[in-house]
Amino acid sequence: MADQTLYRKLLGEIIKLKSISTDSVYAGDIEKMAEWLAKLFGENGFRTQIITGYDNPIVIAEYVVSGKAPTCLVYGHYDVQPAEINDGWMKEPFELSQMDGRLYGRGVVDNKGQFLVHVATVISLIKEKKLGCNVKFMIEGNEETGSPTIEEFVKKNKELLKADFTLISDGEMNLKQPNIEAGFRGGFNSTLTITSGKTDLHSGIYGGAVPSSVLEMVKFINSLYGENNSITIKGFYDEVDEIKGKIKKNNEELPFDESEYLKVAGVKTLVCEKGFDVNSQVALRPSIQVTGFQSGYVGEGYRNSIPAKTVAKINFRLVKSQNPNEIIKLFRKHLKRMIPDYVEYEFEATEPYEGIKLDLDNEIVTKTKKILEKVYAEKVVFKFSGGGLPIVTLFDQILKIPNVLVPLGNEDCAMHAPNENYDLKYLDKSLSFSREFFISKW
Repeated sequence: MADQTLYRKLLGEIIKLKSISTDSVYAGDIEKMAEWLAKLFGENGFRTQIITGYDNPIVIAEYVVSGKAPTCLVYGHYDVQPAEINDGWMKEPFELSQMDGRLYGRGVVDNKGQFLVHVATVISLIKEKKLGCNVKFMIEGNEETGSPTIEEFVKKNKELLKADFTLISDGEMNLKQPNIEAGFRGGFNSTLTITSGKTDLHSGIYGGAVPSSVLEMVKFINSLYGENNSITIKGFYDEVDEIKGKIKKNNEELPFDESEYLKVAGVKTLVCEKGFDVNSQVALRPSIQVTGFQSGYVGEGYRNSIPAKTVAKINFRLVKSQNPNEIIKLFRKHLKRMIPDYVEYEFEATEPYEGIKLDLDNEIVTKTKKILEKVYAEKVVFKFSGGGLPIVTLFDQILKIPNVLVPLGNEDCAMHAPNENYDLKYLDKSLSFSREFFISKW
């Protein structure tokens, strides 16, 4: 196993850095984070550079064992979601803490704690002179903002990123079995603003006589969903692949405990489309979710005004065969049909990206599967993920090399939420897997 003392020391240091990419207030910590990584790699014999000009800095570090050895490209991201103790954290989120067999802190799983498993392992193997392949690390700082310039970076730096295969650990290990991820949904974020008048109006004097932006927003959102929890937009499902063959069989054979799933999610019931299991629903069916809603007054007491403006944040998750830009066009047509002409609206979509189904029929995936089953003494589960990771599509389409995706976090890690945590039992296995992976002769 990699030196866990080294891992804990490094993790404690990077958790302290508030590398929050969604808020420019933390630009200083973003810079410090990139410099910290470059210093760590440099001190351990890597050729290292910090690349700027693509939003937040990207750190590239390479260690060459032999000119004849294959090269593994390891991707990770150092940026994290916002966190404050009054959000519901048990302890300060930017101080690493341990309670009840778990490590707590913002980024402890997403993604500092996961890419650091591989960093600590490789450093340990370098010192032991046991590293089995050349290794490149690419650690970026904009994943949490959708990596808007990462495609440009990959296209312009194909030679810098040249490798024989990739390893990415950025997710949760579902089902308490080792996972190799088989694909991701694509999608985009968007903002819809509806304006019903020049200003908020007194609800007593005008209520019932004038339009309300919040009511019109609610009616529009309701128009997106029909029976069976399906999307009503014309043409939305036209290009969606049928779930069949090996994929259907694989999903049907995945172990699933509904009560445990509901417990982890903290909800009372499932709302899947009729005829689809949970694993297929969240990974191989498209989804539209309202993720934020802002309107009127919600402070102490009551203002009793009709809101003139309402804003909704809407997240689209699309499957491999759907073209995000075509879905945007279909959504705009639906808006035009459903929004009445007595209100105004504005719709903005950001950074659309395509989904992907990975090639799992190659020797890299086969060997990784054997390593996982050796370490975990459990059968590997091939699992499609409902989340999105644009870099995987870019590596596949631009670098054209095998991708192997091995999530290492526990399913109840509370990623993006208060009390993000890394179960130490999972961490031990993660370090063992990483050592076996990088000590192997590829």
